[in-house]
Amino acid sequence: MSDTSRQDRSIYWLLLFMLFFAPLFRAGNLPLPLLILELTALAVAMLLFLRPENLSSLKTGYLVLVAAVFMLPVSGLLALPMDMLLALPGRDFLQQVYQAAGLSLEQWRSVSLVPHATEGALWSLLPPIVVFMAVSSLSRDQVMKAVYLMLGMAVFQSVLSLMQYGGGMGDMLYVPNEYGIKAAAGTYLNKDHLAGFLEMVFPVALALLAATVGQHRFDRLPGSGWRRRVSFLHTLKGHQATLYAMTGVLVLLALVFTRSRAGIALAMIGLLLVLIAFGRRLGGSNVYGTYGTLLAVIMVLTAEIGLAPILDRFSQDPMEDMRWQIYESSLKGALDNFPLGSGAGTYPDIYPSYQPAGLDAFVNHVHNDYLEWIFEGGIFSLILILAGLYLYVRGWKAVWLKGRWRTFRYVQVGAGIGLLLILLHTLVDFNLHKPANAIWFAFLLGLFLRENTEEQELREKTRRHVRTRRMKTPVLPVPAVNKPRNEVSMNDW
Repeated sequence: MSDTSRQDRSIYWLLLFMLFFAPLFRAGNLPLPLLILELTALAVAMLLFLRPENLSSLKTGYLVLVAAVFMLPVSGLLALPMDMLLALPGRDFLQQVYQAAGLSLEQWRSVSLVPHATEGALWSLLPPIVVFMAVSSLSRDQVMKAVYLMLGMAVFQSVLSLMQYGGGMGDMLYVPNEYGIKAAAGTYLNKDHLAGFLEMVFPVALALLAATVGQHRFDRLPGSGWRRRVSFLHTLKGHQATLYAMTGVLVLLALVFTRSRAGIALAMIGLLLVLIAFGRRLGGSNVYGTYGTLLAVIMVLTAEIGLAPILDRFSQDPMEDMRWQIYESSLKGALDNFPLGSGAGTYPDIYPSYQPAGLDAFVNHVHNDYLEWIFEGGIFSLILILAGLYLYVRGWKAVWLKGRWRTFRYVQVGAGIGLLLILLHTLVDFNLHKPANAIWFAFLLGLFLRENTEEQELREKTRRHVRTRRMKTPVLPVPAVNKPRNEVSMNDW
């Protein structure tokens, strides 16, 4: 085996390990699991940069955005003279602190208000960044195997969470919820964060279901009409479709039992978006016809109607009133530290100075990732958020093609819908501050933005096959036609 293929396989297996390991121990939100993920990411990064051609498929805009995200906490660790630092917004209190401690104001100090927290944030950024970059270096088959791993992890989390809910409090498998209510959380510490992972997977499972049904050629089956379509269930593709359907139902059921209002509401939105994306593609050029599309609409609407009363039942959110207080006070802190921010990872240390007196709780996150990023990174975080959203919207233009789709494009569309759901969820939670969800988000983002020429390659392969067959076809001589005896031509004259 050559060194190049050995490096590629190493990247592939290390990436699979990160994706598998990340959710297992409190979503990677413990020191030792996070350290293992960071060291693994460092090894993958070294392998990637040993062969720069691995990153050649990444567009320049994506590389620039990745570099800018990485440099944000790095810039917070840069040291400035104290007199220059005191002139920056939100740092005037440092003079009193240094004078009380008897320290000289002539020293240099980092831009971040809590340097060690910013250093920790820098290291925690490494796994998702590396996962995003590594996806571009893998083949389509390898990426699809990682997608199947994602489905397997979703099934495991769903079964475990349902077992937890069935056992209830005091059961060996149960993870206590901080709100004191009965809910399923899997290996996550927070039910909403498990819901965040499941809502990313849910559209991908349905996309594979649509791809399996959508690309099947029913005209090759015996029988006619609906008998062909029913006999599809007895084929290998039919078994795969059944498996994907069961996975989607299981994930949806687990989402309900997490009792996450945002998770259930976003599952309803995801169902609707999946119907819009794949409803007309059931069976390639819609071989199920109008009846198939109508059946899909009825099934989705039935699921939406069934989920509505469940969502209404969980209308009371213990964090609802508290969130608005946190938002208001965090916004004040973000404005006080604007435009530079307090430094990446510093929110838990800086927010207590803005926390309202009546808010009797330890607040380590805003419950709105966008606001927390702006609190810590100021205008630079705001620019990166807008740039990232722009690239995401632009990515749909490349993914959404007319004509017949292959399996990988279905998966890309499902990944795009899953990304949208988690981006909406993070408006009211801090899902992307959890290492496991950040890593899986980066994987889906790399999958969604990956250049896909599968359909063009198939068309070119078909053209070459046709040309080859024409070249191999022998040219038979044209037999001479005998003239009738009574036929007289001009040459006879």
